[in-house]
Amino acid sequence: MSTQQEPAIPVPGTKEATVAEKAEKKVYRLPGPQVMWWVWVVFVAANLLDLAIQGHNYESLQIAVGLLAITGLVYACTLRPRVIADAGGLTMINPLRDYRIPWPRIAEIYLAESVQFKCSEGDGASGKTLHSWALYSPRKAKLKADIRGRRWERGAVSRPGSYGRMPEEGRDAARRSATEFIAKEIDAKAKDAVGKGATGGRVESHWAWWSLFGILIGWPVLALIIALH
Repeated sequence: MSTQQEPAIPVPGTKEATVAEKAEKKVYRLPGPQVMWWVWVVFVAANLLDLAIQGHNYESLQIAVGLLAITGLVYACTLRPRVIADAGGLTMINPLRDYRIPWPRIAEIYLAESVQFKCSEGDGASGKTLHSWALYSPRKAKLKADIRGRRWERGAVSRPGSYGRMPEEGRDAARRSATEFIAKEIDAKAKDAVGKGATGGRVESHWAWWSLFGILIGWPVLALIIALH
């Protein structure tokens, strides 16, 4: 008689379940937009500090409000966009709209100028293709990855010493861009969830009102300040 016990399944709402959910959650985003955001933050902070010390006139106020108005747009386009994968599906956060796609509803994943998710027929976004702002894939980046892989294949001096000993799967991964690698990983997660029995689900979308507010609020204020001068 076997005394082996079945692994315990975390009860939803408990600490163990929360830890398990966090372990399964993964955020996908590229480093470029994040770098752009922090460069912009440093630029704005330096200018605001300079205006606070030296500028005490109406023009300085206009410049400060203008910088803050642009900051809302920069935030929405750089730091906000991301794709979050968890046990139930994919959350795609774009500058102005958010999407929730259950794993079974991802019919296909395309890689063009950005990663695109085609939804299967069903409740919400039936047959539609949703584009990810965070996972962009410029042709230049794809070309660089392809050229690097070909150079390594020819035995260029710059290739890693272990490249020749890699299995074909490893060499293929080395020739991909970061966005291609992410798209393949997400596709594998979707197929794994369906293989475990996940079915159906509604694709949901809604406007990111706070992001929209942050983009728009500064411009009427700036226009009013200019008009009153």
